[in-house]
Amino acid sequence: MAGSKPGSGSSAPARLPSLWVPLRYFVTAQVAFVTAMLWAPWQVSNLLDFYYQGHDLALTHLLTLGWITMTIMGASFQLVPVALETTLWSERLACWQYWIMLLGVAIMVSHFWIGHHEGLAFGAGLVLVAVTLFLINMGRTLWQLPHWDIVGRHMAAALVYLASTVVMGNLMALDKIFDFLGGQVLTTIHAHAHLAGIGWVTMMIFGASYKLIPMFSLSELRDERLAYWEFWLLHVGLVGLYMTLLLQSPWATLFALLIATAVGLFLWTMRDVMRVRRRPRLDWGLRHTMSAMTTLAIVTILGLWLSTGWLPSDEFAARLAFGYGVLALLGWVSAMIIGLMYKIIPFLVWHHRYSDLIGLRSVPAAAQILGESTPRMEFWLLYAGIAMTVTGVIFTSWLLVQVGTLVLALAGLTFAVAVCRIYCHLVPRLTPLPEAQIVGT
Repeated sequence: MAGSKPGSGSSAPARLPSLWVPLRYFVTAQVAFVTAMLWAPWQVSNLLDFYYQGHDLALTHLLTLGWITMTIMGASFQLVPVALETTLWSERLACWQYWIMLLGVAIMVSHFWIGHHEGLAFGAGLVLVAVTLFLINMGRTLWQLPHWDIVGRHMAAALVYLASTVVMGNLMALDKIFDFLGGQVLTTIHAHAHLAGIGWVTMMIFGASYKLIPMFSLSELRDERLAYWEFWLLHVGLVGLYMTLLLQSPWATLFALLIATAVGLFLWTMRDVMRVRRRPRLDWGLRHTMSAMTTLAIVTILGLWLSTGWLPSDEFAARLAFGYGVLALLGWVSAMIIGLMYKIIPFLVWHHRYSDLIGLRSVPAAAQILGESTPRMEFWLLYAGIAMTVTGVIFTSWLLVQVGTLVLALAGLTFAVAVCRIYCHLVPRLTPLPEAQIVGT
């Protein structure tokens, strides 16, 4: 944030994009998430099979591209002007990018499912075009910054890793046709997954959290030194881990330890932020984010264990790796996104619908738009489903995976109800304004 610390509470006015710029991304992402949750119970046999096969990859990319990346893109268009006090370079480019991204993800997921490699490569190419437009838009926006703080550095780094991830994904898609990567499928997919999950997604979440968590909890980031240490350790650890995974080097554990240290510094910083907050009660948005951070600690421990290679068998190692990925996607990233969406979307809708009506008639508070009961139900369903599904995947329990995915489907539907209730406030209502009082009567 130019001229002030992240989360310090001071922010100069910035020209925000139209509500419909981020909202189209959010709605599409939420449809993708609910679709994935409803799809999963029908894929139990595939989930218990080896994870590198078409149906699992289709479901994975529906989550990673359709849900997670779409959400982050939409949030970036809204967050960058607010957090960094600048202006989005081009709303029109954001709209063009949306349609190309939507088409690319749809083609990729469907062709993963049917096993058609040429169509998969075409869809991946469209995603590359959409991401290139996103990088141009964000790059030109960030170029205007007079000062680079910890939030801006994380965002810029995440964009670099996004570009690297998508280029690598396109090479992997083309390799299915031309077979030029030497047949090292598993090492390549492990490197690709960590580049995306840590470099693009986690780097962006960390950066956004330094701004949003203090804002939402009425707190502040008092000391940025740990955040800067986290930033550089995460960089070095990720680059090193990526190379060791590709080269099958025994040094993977060293770089995994650096990443674990970076995660620990982030969690410690967030603990300090929450400890000095002026809002003692945690709403369901913040409860999701705090629970996601707890899950991140578990994911990090599992990642360290996998990096050592100290596992009883190759079969168990494969099951643990898949459970580690599911826990990271759902328990860390998805829960964090849901928590932040429960804070961001009500405010955006309230500002668009009610800000001009203040003083003319009674309007609900932004917190009232979400409510309590539906997010509470979704929270418990989500974490119960995650616990059963991950345990079932690791220990090859058909019953646990079946019940767990059914509970996740209910969590997805409950989440859909929660956000639809928010969006209903965008529908105009014919509410009579109070009659003006006549002077002198």
